[in-house]
Amino acid sequence: MLIKENIKIQKLNFRKSRKSLFIFYGILNTLITNFLLQISLLFFPIVLATLFSQIFNLNFGFYLYGKKVFEVKYLRKRYYFKYIVISLFLWNVNWICISFLNSYNISRNLSALIVIPFLALISFMYQKYFIFVE
Repeated sequence: MLIKENIKIQKLNFRKSRKSLFIFYGILNTLITNFLLQISLLFFPIVLATLFSQIFNLNFGFYLYGKKVFEVKYLRKRYYFKYIVISLFLWNVNWICISFLNSYNISRNLSALIVIPFLALISFMYQKYFIFVE
């Protein structure tokens, strides 16, 4: 009985730590990626600005989340392919949502900030259940 409860506690701690790591590295990734996005939005159309930041996020995020959050030993090609798929999906959601909010006279920069939590939630769930599953 004691062993069974100990295993449950370890699983709970593992889940909490993975979420904590995702939040920590997610904030780091978001700050850097969003900094690039905010600067790009000043000079480029929404589609291009989000593309630039998404390309950076694709490689930086893949490494951070794969190695640091989900602790994958080897970042395989199939993981990268799956990560590209979610990256393309998130890029489209990002620029469409920014454009939509901007159509209601919300600045492009503020719109980009509003969209972040939704993108992060989708990203975490997809990575957890579809990309870095061994």
